[in-house]
Amino acid sequence: MVGSLFVWGGCAQPADHGAPVQKLTSVSGSSSGASGTGSVDTTVVPVKPPPVACTPDDPVIARINGQPVTKQDLVKPLIEAHGLQMLVGLVQLDLLKQEARENHIVVGPEDVQHEYDLTLEKMFKDAGQKEQDQLDRALARGQTENVEKVRKQIRADRETLLTEYLTNQHFSRTEFNLKVEINTYLRKDAARLLQGKITDEMVEKQFGVEYGETAEVRYIQLANMQEVAEARRRLAAGEEFATVAETMSRNANTAALGGRLGAFSRQSTGLPDSFKDLAFSLQEGQVSETLSYGGNFFIIKLEKKHPPKAIKFDKVKDSLRKSMSDRLVQSLVEQLGGRLGQSVLSKLQIDDPELKKQFDEFQAQQQSAFRDKQKLDEQLRKERAAGVGGMLPTTLPATTSPSAAPTTEPAAGATAPATAPAAQP
Repeated sequence: MVGSLFVWGGCAQPADHGAPVQKLTSVSGSSSGASGTGSVDTTVVPVKPPPVACTPDDPVIARINGQPVTKQDLVKPLIEAHGLQMLVGLVQLDLLKQEARENHIVVGPEDVQHEYDLTLEKMFKDAGQKEQDQLDRALARGQTENVEKVRKQIRADRETLLTEYLTNQHFSRTEFNLKVEINTYLRKDAARLLQGKITDEMVEKQFGVEYGETAEVRYIQLANMQEVAEARRRLAAGEEFATVAETMSRNANTAALGGRLGAFSRQSTGLPDSFKDLAFSLQEGQVSETLSYGGNFFIIKLEKKHPPKAIKFDKVKDSLRKSMSDRLVQSLVEQLGGRLGQSVLSKLQIDDPELKKQFDEFQAQQQSAFRDKQKLDEQLRKERAAGVGGMLPTTLPATTSPSAAPTTEPAAGATAPATAPAAQP
């Protein structure tokens, strides 16, 4: 009888006839015959690599040269690369869904699609201006067929731009869609919280801000009367107002701009009424008397005054209310998102060692950033104490929150908002 041996490797692997071979020797003998001689035979059999440990929970998902790749082989590097980010996103979404059920908020596929479209519009608004102009013309002329054609082209262009953007940012569609769904729930909640909060009085005030008389000024902020006297002396000697402001003003932000303050109206928030009243009382090119406010002194020069725009309130009140609502909802979305992130991080418990390591490192970074912010806040507090309480920002807010007094936080030390969309992580 000829004996043979087959050695199989791996986890539930099929036969691989292209594997290396080995000659095995088998001896077959017989009890008959005087000499007791036997015959020697060799059989060629495939030799497989050593078995790979695998379980039903860790199945083979691929093979390379006959060697199995298990699910865990793939999951481990994915967790190391994107695990914490995806985990936090999934937990945020789950928490938002729980809160939505409690608040009777219904989010459907059409809401997610709307958020997706809104996100792409914000991301690539400037990129498709030509097509947008075509769309506006088609809408104005009632060209229904052309409208749909242009909209389809705009959507296709934005999808192409999104693909390029995600590739450049090494960000997957799965991650992007997760962020969009999270923002959908946040926007729904923000709209619920702001429902009925935008009053007619607020809309009328915003009309005054956007369409009323506006002024552009330069100003010099000074700490005492000795500085006022020196500034007045230099102005009387013929020095440019912008030069004196740049070298003497105590407000570092506007001093760098030659004392220039962006256009504002009588209804604009964030400025003292006495400052606005004095500015609007001047003629173009005129320099004011010294204004004392908040322990500081101000000299104002009116650069230009713009008359009110010839637009009736009734014609724009609906669009004003919508634009105010959109801005306030977006602002609240960002606030709710920040609170959600802090809530998740404070409650999240992680058992996986690799994810726990990433989480601890992230928390350490957050704590360091928080300490840096505390130092910055303390610096700003001292600057406000030495100035006018932050009442003279370099730019003016577009509107006032319906649930709180207007912010007077100064622009000093503030960072510019990211150019990326809100949905981007």
